[in-house]
Order: sequence, then C-alpha cells, then structure tokens
Amino acid sequence: MKKETLDKITEIITPILESKGYELVDIEYTPSPEGMILRVYIDKDGGVKIRDCEIVSVALSAILNSNEIIEEDYTIEVSSPGIYRELKREKDFIKYLGHRVKVKLYSSVEIPNYEKQKVFFGKIKDFKNNTLWIILDNNTEIAFDMKDVAKVNLEPDISSLFNK
Repeated sequence: MKKETLDKITEIITPILESKGYELVDIEYTPSPEGMILRVYIDKDGGVKIRDCEIVSVALSAILNSNEIIEEDYTIEVSSPGIYRELKREKDFIKYLGHRVKVKLYSSVEIPNYEKQKVFFGKIKDFKNNTLWIILDNNTEIAFDMKDVAKVNLEPDISSLFNK
C-alpha cells in the first residue's frame, strides 16, 4: 500500500478515534499468510481494553468500507501498542520523558565507558530539534540524531513488578 493511502486512512480515522477518546498511535498495512492486514494501534488514558479494540474495529470497518479506500480484501486488527511500544513522533518522546527506553541505531558507535555497539538503554532526558537525549544506565548522557536511530522502544523494568 502506498504511503499516500495510509496517510488518507490516518486522516479519515484520526478525528473519529479522537471523538471517542482514543489516540491513534500507529497504523501499518502488512501481508500475512491469510491475506493483507491493516493494523491500527490505539491508546487512551487508563489503557486499552479488549472491548475498546472491539468498538474501534467495528467503527473503522464501517468507515473504511464505505469510503472504499482499500480495494483488496483485508482484515482489520486493532490493538494497544503494548508496554514495549515504539516511540516515533516528537509527541511520543515528550510524553515519555523520564521513561526507560531501548535505542537501536542503524550502525554501531563508540562512546565513553561502552564498547562499540548499536543498542543502548537509558531514560529519556529530552527531545529537541530531532535529537534524542538519553541518560544511559551508567549515568552517561548521550544525544542521538534521529537520522541515525533505527528504532526506539519503551523498556519498562518489569522485574520490579515481581519483587513486591
């Protein structure tokens, strides 16, 4: 599917989701053995429940079918982005300031107190001018230009959940 088509779908569904109290986190269109899948990731205050996914799936099916944007057969999947959600937009980085993340770079870099590597863990300190500032686990502060970043995911410390 062309980027223009995904942009058109985003343009159509975003106001509908927002009117129901949901945030559109991401959208992707991917092949599977059973056919094409339109995945829509949503969030809301208090988290996403299965019922939320059902409500959004029914609403989006009706809207997309009536607009005939996707001509081929496809399945809609609606879900939460999960606790390891990918951060992509500036508003994502701002929303999760102070949260622990995993930063994966396109190529390895060498920084003080670390071997040459392409994956780093730390907390988001700031995001400005397409630069992500992280305080690494050893308290080293580092800046990553987003053109060098392949992926950033939240990396919650789930071990603390089991030590209570």
